[in-house]
Amino acid sequence: MEAVKVSLFVGVSAFFRVLFAQKIAGMFDLRLSMAFSLVVLAIYTLDRSFDYTSKQGLIAALIFMSAAIALSDNPAVPLLALFIGFMYSKGIKGVRLKGGYGIKNVVTALTWGTVIAFYSKIDSFIIAFFAVKSFIITVLNDFKDLEDDLKNGIITIPAILGERTVYFLLFIHFTFHGLIFSSLPPIPYLFSLLSGFLCIWKIKPKVAQAEFIIQPFLIELSNV
Repeated sequence: MEAVKVSLFVGVSAFFRVLFAQKIAGMFDLRLSMAFSLVVLAIYTLDRSFDYTSKQGLIAALIFMSAAIALSDNPAVPLLALFIGFMYSKGIKGVRLKGGYGIKNVVTALTWGTVIAFYSKIDSFIIAFFAVKSFIITVLNDFKDLEDDLKNGIITIPAILGERTVYFLLFIHFTFHGLIFSSLPPIPYLFSLLSGFLCIWKIKPKVAQAEFIIQPFLIELSNV
């Protein structure tokens, strides 16, 4: 199933994102990490299923979401995330959250940050950190989707700013890291700062997502 295949990497990244958030919060819950990963896998499989008009993908998304609900402490959280994902991808009566001018990036970023907080700890830093990181990743993804977005009438940030988008993202990246200087241990902080810079400069959204696979181990190393 193509919809599942192209969503797997995001699901893996999601697992380590929430694991990293849990480490920041001083906790560890493998069940909740798995639940969040399944939520993300369900939402992204759903989104890709609409792209590929795949019934198998829709069934897989429902299975992933059912498993996520079973593992979650509060079933309302994955269901709300699924609803936001549906409104983003498909919408109701022409109303979609996949709007242009940065709207879809903000919606995606806030959803990532908030839901990660529910699966780790409701904390303003965790929400802000993962929201900003996710915003940058979504804008980087818009570079490769630029032609399709324009065909669909979606005016993304790269369509508006062009090559200046890189400098816009670097400004956000360095400003935010300046604000959170004392909020992370030195090793995870420096890794976030340097890897984020390289991913923005080289426009590598997948590498930016892969950062989170390493971060939980770095923060554990910092605690030794």
